[in-house]
Amino acid sequence: MTRPLLLSGFMATGKSTVGRRVAELEGVPFEDLDARIEQRAGASISEIFESAGEAGFRELEQGELDRALASDVPRVVALGGGALGSRAIRLAALEHGCVVTLEASLDVVLARAGSVPRPLLAGADPRARAGELIEARRAAYAECHARVNTSDGDIERAAREVRDAWRREPIAVASGEQSYSVEVGHAVARERLPALLGATTGTLVVTDVNVQAAQRETLDHLAPGAGLFVLPAGEEHKTPRALEAVWRAALARDLDRSGTFLAFGGGVVSDITGFAAATWMRGTRWLAVPTTLLSMVDASVGGKTAVDLDSSKNGVGAFWQPSAVLCDTALLSTEPERSFVSGLAEVVKSALVGDPELLKTLAEKADALRRRDPSALREIVRRSVGVKARIVSRDEREQGPRRLLNLGHTLGHALEACTGYQRFTHGEAVSLGLVSALQIGHRLGVTPGPLAVQVTELLARLGLPTELGEAPVAQAVELLARDKKRQGTYIHFVMVSEAGRTNTQLLPIEQLRRLALGP
Repeated sequence: MTRPLLLSGFMATGKSTVGRRVAELEGVPFEDLDARIEQRAGASISEIFESAGEAGFRELEQGELDRALASDVPRVVALGGGALGSRAIRLAALEHGCVVTLEASLDVVLARAGSVPRPLLAGADPRARAGELIEARRAAYAECHARVNTSDGDIERAAREVRDAWRREPIAVASGEQSYSVEVGHAVARERLPALLGATTGTLVVTDVNVQAAQRETLDHLAPGAGLFVLPAGEEHKTPRALEAVWRAALARDLDRSGTFLAFGGGVVSDITGFAAATWMRGTRWLAVPTTLLSMVDASVGGKTAVDLDSSKNGVGAFWQPSAVLCDTALLSTEPERSFVSGLAEVVKSALVGDPELLKTLAEKADALRRRDPSALREIVRRSVGVKARIVSRDEREQGPRRLLNLGHTLGHALEACTGYQRFTHGEAVSLGLVSALQIGHRLGVTPGPLAVQVTELLARLGLPTELGEAPVAQAVELLARDKKRQGTYIHFVMVSEAGRTNTQLLPIEQLRRLALGP
């Protein structure tokens, strides 16, 4: 574990007690943030509240938390109940630490808290005030890497669960009470799926014919007794008709609101299954086990679900977050070569959007990635997911920063649509879209020429198409007016100013068409 473990949760849920035990189990330092604050201030928490108020206390608290996050020494830190109340602070904690929320029933909390002075409960009815605080912080406590209940007082069990969550090094996607974690690793699906399915009243596994043939044994092992629905393979089948077929399979399975959809496949399976879950019984739980590189680094994370409507790529859909995502890199061993290489285009996009070091890693490990080296695969999947998780956590519904993830997709989607989703895979179209976006950015004086050349050469080295002259660009640009990013006669177009730094410009569609066709 390279990140500090941060134990969050309401007062008296056992953060200090459980935290000390986890630190003992792992042989790492333990820190109580409140104790650190008292030591630095030379006063008790109650005295700080009396003299400086809650605002003064929070300022001291943030300073101590910043110091804990800046340390590169693995440690366990017990936080105060309101330490992560600020969303900016919480997102920083999720990025630089592993946040586990401890939970307990209100009765248990009040029984444990009774003997200790609690400034936030002073002068009020304890039950009413505690209930108000818990409700006010519900979304904040939900934005974490894992949640562990401590109501039964079993410290050893709670410590083991917390330690295990820390060891898994999950990536959090913060979305209020719909927050979830992405776990990346070899065989992680076999290890984790039974616990995640838990006490669900029923499960419908959705896959496609190609994945079923390649992963039959894994499918049988992952969800024994679950219903299975098999879709035709290919983007051309991502239609309202396929969505209806999944609904009917859920109906035949008698899946209720406590049931679970499990997407086991690539991006098409993920998009259709997530949309089915969003609309079945007005919203049902779903889990994602992506089986392709593309779906691991893109489609399964972020809650975008959709089907295509004629030439409108992802024209009908909904934002509906999964409950968990398991990126099992062992499943990539059977992915067809063309499909696997296609997924690397989204990795390059992720690097350009938010991780310049990943761009260097891709260049250094291109050959290892083409051989599907397990270590290299785990690294690029984790880092790509990390970029997307950071952006989605700040903009779930694509009102601002999330638009940056559309880099390369404007022309890419148009190329897919104008060829009937037959000539190019999604990643191949995105690769060409990236080349086009870099060229357009250069023509507008935004993208440095050497960067455009560097990325184009990297895409080619990874086995992706880069020759726009061999693509039907003239036909594709005619479809730009149907792009989801269109705003009247303009399009929010993403350009790169340097590796890891992108921006959007609202360009007239006609100007974008001319720029895409070249000088």
